[in-house]
Amino acid sequence: MPHIIVKKTFKIKPSGFQVAAEKSFSIHGSAVNASIVNAINQKLASLRLVGGAKPLVFQHDQHGHYSAQMNHEYQKYHEEDAVCAILDVMEILGWTFRFQYDSESSSAKVSGSSITSRELFIFSKMG
Repeated sequence: MPHIIVKKTFKIKPSGFQVAAEKSFSIHGSAVNASIVNAINQKLASLRLVGGAKPLVFQHDQHGHYSAQMNHEYQKYHEEDAVCAILDVMEILGWTFRFQYDSESSSAKVSGSSITSRELFIFSKMG
């Protein structure tokens, strides 16, 4: 039974009086292919965005996964819309949403500390 994981990552890096935050999605699993990613990208492209929200587009990255970065406006107004769009597409393509879980890790280094939260959506397909 093949599986696909859609991972949402939120990394916070405090630096003095400022906090840098990065939020992204990535898609993992040997069953991931261009047609699945294209279907997700098409659904995401159909969302009506507020001004300043950069469209969320999954692209093949240097680690061999498909990933997409969210800017602040997208995160603020459309993050949940993106999750719903991904869930809808995966169901249409015959993937069953199995479960979702959260994890958090932190790192303290001389160059600065960081906290990384991950939310994973697990999908499976029978046959």
